[in-house]
Amino acid sequence: MSYSNPSIVEKGRGSAESKSFEIIIMDVNDIATFPTRDSSNVAMSGNFVMKDGKYVTKMQVSSSKTSLPVTSEGEEDNVSISALPEFSFPGSTLAFEEFVANWTNRSVIVAVQVGACGGGSSFWRVYGSQCAPLSLLLEAQNNNDATMGLIKFQQFAKTDLMPGRYSGTFTLATVADTVDADATTVDVSNGNGEYQLQDNTGATEITDLTNATNNGKYTILGSGGSNPATISTGGNFVLVGGVDWTGTSGATITFNAIDAGSSDHVFIEISRT
Repeated sequence: MSYSNPSIVEKGRGSAESKSFEIIIMDVNDIATFPTRDSSNVAMSGNFVMKDGKYVTKMQVSSSKTSLPVTSEGEEDNVSISALPEFSFPGSTLAFEEFVANWTNRSVIVAVQVGACGGGSSFWRVYGSQCAPLSLLLEAQNNNDATMGLIKFQQFAKTDLMPGRYSGTFTLATVADTVDADATTVDVSNGNGEYQLQDNTGATEITDLTNATNNGKYTILGSGGSNPATISTGGNFVLVGGVDWTGTSGATITFNAIDAGSSDHVFIEISRT
């Protein structure tokens, strides 16, 4: 459905937005598949799928010092949008200094989880794109008052895109958990993230995700092999178009968990590959 002009834009909350102390950084060249934006150009569907052997980088920052400004510039009928996220990293560890040394002059995308506190529904604000990536710029403080690195990201290419809203998961070097072979349920008590299936000894259908939380985002990774697990529409799962999923090698499926009451959840498909 295309964007339609609203007659009234409802007010949002003007107070400070809650932000996670963890951010995600991705090298554009490590991404195999990008999520797409809907016709209104902000909400993103699908997942960031990394190339084989490539992973995102997770960094802890001082959430109270995170700044996510968006500016626009240009002449009449020729306005572009720039997103300039800034983060404060306390201290100056060897790992941080090596990160700066190796990520300077890369084309990157940055994601920040917002709205996760206070019972709200969280999502990721995504800064930068394949065509207009970000570049890392460092300012370091090391004096009698503090030791910290101020990580600024500059968007040199002009774009007409606002930062995106992403509800998928990210590929880390380690998965949230590995599911036992022949299991018919997946325990997602380790939280949002990716859960790796294993090849089964026989035909196996996954019927539920246990220990989920409302609005949790869970990605199931296929195992491949001769007996990959399947997920069918119906029961606790709502699959797009009612199309069943098979966990072949490289296949993924991501769900959003909705609390259905009585400690039960319904899992709605967000995306699959």
